[in-house]
Amino acid sequence: MTRALRLSATLVAAALMLTGCGRAKEQARRQPVRLTIYLPCVIGGPLQKVAAAYEAGHPGVELAPQTYKPFESLSAPKEGSAVAITVGELEMESLVRAGLADEGGVRTFATNTSPLAVVAAAEGAPGLKQLSDLARPSVTRIFLEDPEKSSLGARAVEGFQKLGLWEKLKPKAVSPPAGVMVLGELLAGKADAAVVFKGCLFGEGGEGGQPPKTVRVVGELPPDLYRPIPYQVAAIKAGTRPEVAQGFVDFLVSEKGSEALRGAGLTPTGRP
Repeated sequence: MTRALRLSATLVAAALMLTGCGRAKEQARRQPVRLTIYLPCVIGGPLQKVAAAYEAGHPGVELAPQTYKPFESLSAPKEGSAVAITVGELEMESLVRAGLADEGGVRTFATNTSPLAVVAAAEGAPGLKQLSDLARPSVTRIFLEDPEKSSLGARAVEGFQKLGLWEKLKPKAVSPPAGVMVLGELLAGKADAAVVFKGCLFGEGGEGGQPPKTVRVVGELPPDLYRPIPYQVAAIKAGTRPEVAQGFVDFLVSEKGSEALRGAGLTPTGRP
């Protein structure tokens, strides 16, 4: 092979390598970015619809909702980014204190409408038929999340206070162990009743908009007895694509996001 031919072959090989690298980079750019969404059970169903609306307008992003509890289990994924959604300001404050989110990046995008419900095992606590029965001596343990750390717990205390029940219920209130399924603990006989978001019952075995047959709803706390509970969102720190996480946060507080929230049965706040 002559020197000219060798040089020509070398140039062709180099051109092919550059073309291959260019195609590889282009394919990498076309790969969807994974955005993990950490969220509590009460908003899991509605957010599936919101996620579908977001993905329709952002084909380069793949959303991966994950129900979480407790907060300490959250972290930035190895690839892509993550956001955390909380039902309540106390939970978001916990994430900020843990260094998982920036306080300045927290946004309120909707208000919870799932009632706070008192539930009992279907075959347990036969004398427990209405909220006032919680004060009976036969009811000795009530699962209630720590009101200093849980917005659900804090709002339930407000409701019970206005009903004139809290002083009698306070000695019976027990915080469920972190990370456990409250209904599972209730059905295991570790409490006579529990205060939960009614919407979470549908995610733990309910069908057709009904709670699972193993539990019964004793009563609901009227929402006018406690402050509204905000849905808040923030990007989780240390993600490899922070702009993607921030984009989803911005979407939730945008007009299109509000439209998607309403379409999913949620109540947007209409402000960041």
